[in-house]
Amino acid sequence: MKYLKLIIAAVAAITLFQGCTKEYITKQYVTNEYNGAIIYTTDYNVLPGDWKKNEGADLPGSDNYYYATFDNENITDKVIALGTVHAYIYAIYDQAQNLGSWNPLPFVYPVQVTNDKNEIVVIPENTRFEYELGKVTFILQDLDGYDAEAITNGMSIRVCVTI
Repeated sequence: MKYLKLIIAAVAAITLFQGCTKEYITKQYVTNEYNGAIIYTTDYNVLPGDWKKNEGADLPGSDNYYYATFDNENITDKVIALGTVHAYIYAIYDQAQNLGSWNPLPFVYPVQVTNDKNEIVVIPENTRFEYELGKVTFILQDLDGYDAEAITNGMSIRVCVTI
């Protein structure tokens, strides 16, 4: 009986260790030269005077939107080829207590406006971003196709570049 337990234990150990050979490990290929990610974070305070209207916005078939472009030296060729760029806008959700949160772009939120008939209507407004080598552009657009409301306050937007 003693030998039978020893034989069973030996067979179990051989079976267990046989599955741990190198030939069963899947190879992983790393596509960049870094051991870990590096994140560059830039906060932008986009002021009302920073926004420009899209050229040709008054022409038929064109989009009405405002945009603000800023330099971002962290958006390099390597980031465009191998990294990611994310942007977040700080939005107040409780005016009475001045509470807000960071929201990823694109961010759609309701804006109350008064129409020609003196009625209050809600129009969704979209804030999104685009990036290219060394630059980031924020875009503000009403989803009804008309001009966005007058921009009277600054906006806090955070851009995270990961490589």
